[in-house]
Amino acid sequence: MAALSYDAALPFDALVLSGGRARRLGGASKPELEIAGEQLIVTALRAASGARTTVVVGPQTPHHALELTTREEPQGGGPVAAIAAGIALLPDGAQWVLVLACDTPRAAHAVPVLLAAASEGASAAAEVVIGVEGGHRQPLLALYERRALGRALGDMDVNSASMRSLLERLTVVEAALPEGTSRDLDTWEDVEQARRELT
Repeated sequence: MAALSYDAALPFDALVLSGGRARRLGGASKPELEIAGEQLIVTALRAASGARTTVVVGPQTPHHALELTTREEPQGGGPVAAIAAGIALLPDGAQWVLVLACDTPRAAHAVPVLLAAASEGASAAAEVVIGVEGGHRQPLLALYERRALGRALGDMDVNSASMRSLLERLTVVEAALPEGTSRDLDTWEDVEQARRELT
C-alpha cells in the first residue's frame, strides 16, 4: 500500500473506525466491501498512511496485520466508544488525531485539506478541524486535538454518548472539503453509486 504525501510539519496519529452494524446494508461487513477493486478498509488505511501510528477499531481482518487493532466495549457501542477505545492505544506525542470512518472512499482527498487547515492555524483555539461539505459536518472525517479529545471523553459516558455531544465539548473549526470527498456509504445505493463513479 503506497503511502500518501502529507505535510510532515504536522505529525498526526489516526483512528480508523471499521465497526458498526451496517443495518441499511443488511449487516454486510463494510470494511470488506470493494470499491474500484479495493476493500474499504484498505482504502481507509491508505488515506491515513501519513500517520505516525494508526489504530483500527473494529473487527479483525487480514489487512490489519501491520496495524494496532482494538474493539469498543461493548461491541457496537457507537463511534464515541470506538474513539475512546482507539485513543487508549495511541502513544503520546502527536498533537492531532485523525478520526476516519472506513466507509468514506474518497477520504484521501480530504485529509490534506484538514491537515492544511490545522497547520495554518485556522484558529489558535481549535480543538477539532472538521470536514464540511454542502453545509454538512462529518465528525468521522476530522482532526481532533489529542489532549482536548481525551479531556472531553473523560467527561462523558462514552457507551451512551453521541458524536454531537462530543463536539459540544470541543471548540470546532470547519474546513471546506472538495465535492464528494466526505460522502459515506450507508446504503446499497450509495455503494453502487461509488462503484460507478470510482471504477
